Amino acid sequence: SLKYLRQLHRNHLLSVPYENLDFHYKKTIVLDIPKLFDKVVNHHRGGISFELNILFYYLLDRLGFEVQLISARHKLGDELSPEFDHVVVLVKSLNGLDYICDIGFGDHILFPKELKLNYSQLDFTKYYRFEKDADDNWILKTSSDNSTFYFVYQFTEQPRGQIEFIPRLNQHQDSLDSRYHQEKYITQLFPEGRITLTSRQLIINLKGEPITKEILNEDAFLVQLEQHFGIRVQDLLRQVIH
Repeated sequence: SLKYLRQLHRNHLLSVPYENLDFHYKKTIVLDIPKLFDKVVNHHRGGISFELNILFYYLLDRLGFEVQLISARHKLGDELSPEFDHVVVLVKSLNGLDYICDIGFGDHILFPKELKLNYSQLDFTKYYRFEKDADDNWILKTSSDNSTFYFVYQFTEQPRGQIEFIPRLNQHQDSLDSRYHQEKYITQLFPEGRITLTSRQLIINLKGEPITKEILNEDAFLVQLEQHFGIRVQDLLRQVIH
């Protein structure tokens, strides 16, 4: 049911952070379901879209939802990023309607969004709307006032296989120019709001009262990481042995 899907989506955001820490601690990300499950579930870590949305896809599939992986493209300046730059989950034919799920994009949608053209959908304090471009690609846009909308990403409904995302993920891991290598980043939704930690600052936005604290060095980062997200330095360096 849509009610159950909404609960799963929000509860995932409340339980699993979005984070790129493996890029900064020299740990290779492998799109292997047992390894992803071990990292996220057993070791209470987070991940990026390739990890979180693919794992969420498998969860929904095992629960009986009709789901498929699709590829989305961000804006890189005036250009679009390459295909397979972002993984999104499409839930098909749920009471005759299709929904976009995306729990791997940081501070993003809290609940699945109905894939309906030119229809504004309120999501807490933001509005989301799907449009189409001249080539019939879907465009997801967002707005804070339901008036001026900004590009989030472009996608099609073409089903994709997990293996198709591996080359793009590897490009991100190999290139120091990748956005994931620019700074350490972790963010998670909490019942009272959101906490975000980067290489440079901690932002605690709970109950509408944001507090920002400067992060001066690696030790300060690790202290805040464990305090707010329960991730210790041992967890970052842990090597999974099978």
